[in-house]
Amino acid sequence: MPRNPIRTPLIRLALSGLLLAVAACASGPEPDRLVLLGDAQAAGDRVEEVAQARALLADPAVTGDLRTDLGDILASAGQTEAALVAYRQVLTEASSQSPPDYAYQIDLRARMAEIALDAGDKARAADEIGAAARLARVHLGADHPRLAPLLAFAVENDLDTGRIAEIVGLPVGVMLKDSINRSRESVVSASSVPTRALGVEPDFDLVRVFFGTNRAPRHATPLLVDGQPVLDPRKYYGGKRAPLQTGSVIVSVPRNRALGEIPKPSIFSFDRRPDPARHVILGDMTLDPDMQAFVNNVRLQLVQSDRREVFIFIHGYNNDFPTAVERTAQLAVDLEIDGAPVLYSWPSAGSVFGYKADRSQITQATIDDLEHFLHVLTEQTGAARVNIVAHSMGNEFLVRALQEMADDERAVPAPFDQIVFASPDVDADDFIEMMGRVSGLARDMTLYASSRDRALQASRRFNRSGRRAGESDEPVLLAGLNTIDTTQGSTGGLALGHSDIFGAAFPDFQAITWLSLEPEQRCVLGKREVKSGTAWIFGTPRADYCGAADFATAMTTVRRLGVADSISELQALAASDPAGASHWMSALKVVENLK
Repeated sequence: MPRNPIRTPLIRLALSGLLLAVAACASGPEPDRLVLLGDAQAAGDRVEEVAQARALLADPAVTGDLRTDLGDILASAGQTEAALVAYRQVLTEASSQSPPDYAYQIDLRARMAEIALDAGDKARAADEIGAAARLARVHLGADHPRLAPLLAFAVENDLDTGRIAEIVGLPVGVMLKDSINRSRESVVSASSVPTRALGVEPDFDLVRVFFGTNRAPRHATPLLVDGQPVLDPRKYYGGKRAPLQTGSVIVSVPRNRALGEIPKPSIFSFDRRPDPARHVILGDMTLDPDMQAFVNNVRLQLVQSDRREVFIFIHGYNNDFPTAVERTAQLAVDLEIDGAPVLYSWPSAGSVFGYKADRSQITQATIDDLEHFLHVLTEQTGAARVNIVAHSMGNEFLVRALQEMADDERAVPAPFDQIVFASPDVDADDFIEMMGRVSGLARDMTLYASSRDRALQASRRFNRSGRRAGESDEPVLLAGLNTIDTTQGSTGGLALGHSDIFGAAFPDFQAITWLSLEPEQRCVLGKREVKSGTAWIFGTPRADYCGAADFATAMTTVRRLGVADSISELQALAASDPAGASHWMSALKVVENLK
């Protein structure tokens, strides 16, 4: 079930509790139950896993997504009533939220229907899916794409559609067809988004996210409507491994939000639908019959673009499939990808206490899948430029796959323009050894690290290993690798400092992805010389005119207009906007120094 960003502080707190508790266990009298649960899960000890889940559910401080994750453990163990009680408690919390989060309530009801059906209780399943569909009809609209998978679930599992129609207020068949038609129309819209020009800021973008994944589908046979499958990207893929499969998902992403933010529907009046200008909405998903079909679809997308860019994202620990799709779509919009955004999704359990289970997915078979996928994207799509970024544990998959590519006789010189390692949860010594073999695969390679990355500090303790490559206390400094220390931009409080590249340091990431600027050309970076080399520091600019906002404006302007026209445009803006002249002049100085 997709995560809800409204509750991200809880998730961060739970993640911190899981990982950082390892250190506490060494000295405290009571072991952390989340760690014990993770150990039991990794060892396949279902009895202990269920016992720890029940103990955690008895704690009233356990709420939200953590409580539903625990409920899923009980459901998989056949303890249906206890699982539904956990979900009901979270639903009660969500219903009392002001403003109410109807999208989350829909997801909760849909999952409760699945749990009831798995237990053989079709009557309860019909009631729950009916309640979910009613929420969707009233608050999203009777023809909204979100309705299709809910109603398809009812038809596919032979639930009482008469009862569901009574709850929803409309015939199931009519709603299902309307919703599916709307989903399929969105594919055409997503393929025709024009290249953005300076000053043009549409309310939202429809993004077609291509993907390759070796996740196994949860169900073998999808429902067919008018001869076509109805696939719900929110729940189609699970956390087990299967052969590599490709496809695409349509996602609407709003423009009026902070960079890196992934807002979802939270409140709608009874006569309004979700506003795609304000909310991320996952729509239709299609699967390719074979790899050649995937290549053809990507090539077609690139032909329709000006820059023919392929941007690849590899997610980290605790990411289910829909969460990874949303992040890829958000990056595609914020980076204004003119071409094809592509996700590689490995079988993360998508659970805050699944760290060991996620790490166990780093196998040769999974690495081979990623290597093959990267060969396809770099050699068969006709892309003019291929950039790739991996986050957190995803870097372990990427670095190992790059090793395989470097050793492959088929390898072409520098198939990638930029390779970015964001907060890599990889043992630093292993990372250094592996990087020695991959230096020729890209025009530039960049490592983002932080000394405030609490997730990596905890990972080091959890793995009982040395420093992680994403920590900057002793930065990894190598020839051919630009290391950026984002500590100054890391936020405090509950933030883990584990995603600076998607937040404070994003303008620097844009400069790399868009313009391939070297660190010396990025005045937003300071410089620190140490024995083993140079570390670049985000947050300590080398010039007083190069604040993060000024630098971001300069990069966006150059991306859209080029250097020469950007100078003219920024001069005109400074002259016509006295109140903002200081900002425009600072951005102008940044651009002038790029000449």
